[in-house]
Amino acid sequence: MLQRTSRVAMSSLFAAAVIGFAPVRAEAPDEARAMAAATAREIGIAAGLGTLRDRPREEIEAEFADYAALGVRWLRTDIYWSNVQPDAPDKYDWSVIDRVVSAAQAHGLRVLPVVGTTPPWARSIPGERSAPRDPSQYAAFIAAAAARYAPLGIHVWEIWNEPNLFGSWPPAPDAIAYARLLIAASAAIRAVDPEATVLLGGLSPVVDTRPGKFISATEFLAAIYDAGAGDAFDAVAFHPYSFPRRPEDPADWTGWNIMTGPIRALMTAHGDGDKKIWITEIGAPTNAINSKVTEVEQAEMLAQAVELARGYDWAGPVFWYSFQDLGTDPANNEDWFGLRRADGAEKPAYRALKAITAEH
Repeated sequence: MLQRTSRVAMSSLFAAAVIGFAPVRAEAPDEARAMAAATAREIGIAAGLGTLRDRPREEIEAEFADYAALGVRWLRTDIYWSNVQPDAPDKYDWSVIDRVVSAAQAHGLRVLPVVGTTPPWARSIPGERSAPRDPSQYAAFIAAAAARYAPLGIHVWEIWNEPNLFGSWPPAPDAIAYARLLIAASAAIRAVDPEATVLLGGLSPVVDTRPGKFISATEFLAAIYDAGAGDAFDAVAFHPYSFPRRPEDPADWTGWNIMTGPIRALMTAHGDGDKKIWITEIGAPTNAINSKVTEVEQAEMLAQAVELARGYDWAGPVFWYSFQDLGTDPANNEDWFGLRRADGAEKPAYRALKAITAEH
């Protein structure tokens, strides 16, 4: 394994040559180092940008004030490349991201951006929703994002969301293509912010591979290592969803046991035992008829996940998905992941989280 100092130097040279800007070599602030050392004692909320961007500033402020009152330390949200650069590589519109970042900082929240979605001009398949054609174009974008937001205290970056699924990496997941993107993006970020923490995009806990649709989390991570991208990430992001089972359930198919078993074993086998796993999404929908999870069981799952994660020296922060239910359709699991119901009423999980953060 390359030492961190040599990787930073190589990253700076790569980014300067390929992306075309002068690397910044100033020492990172102490805050960056604190973020890199973050543990499961720190709790975050994973909130899709789509739930925030069209709302008035005062509503976003009220929600983030609620996070702070809960003892939440982190906000994980999206930076959509396709929204910031919809038309051309030389035009940027950061207004939505700036508004969310500013509101988060006003309430003492650290921001973890997950950077994905491809604008039309950068797609691998013209005219169709698809993954990036050229990793250097994505790298140039994320370098610009890091340059903009590092001075504002953002020093952790998640490279794409669930890239082992065709819905996130259309038209089909491709571990080798993702590895190239990860290598380019990591070099670009480190050239701008040498002590930044780069997270491998949060993997969906898929057990088996179905060609063209999804790649198992273990197979995907193994391919990343085989492609030579092991030095391109500082930690693995993972989404250990296990519902309707609880994290402590021994079934080997649950996301939690995939994370603690084969994913962790794979990291150790490749000399990455000192790298953390950040749980950048975990949750359970409470439409009991469809998901078989009640509100009380959701609260118990949350408490158990945090307790278990805090027992692992390799666990990074835990991000709960999500804050408030999106709707009330009993057939749609996506409507029911919140700590609050769609009408704003607290669920037992809200109170469970508040008790956890108060205790620590």
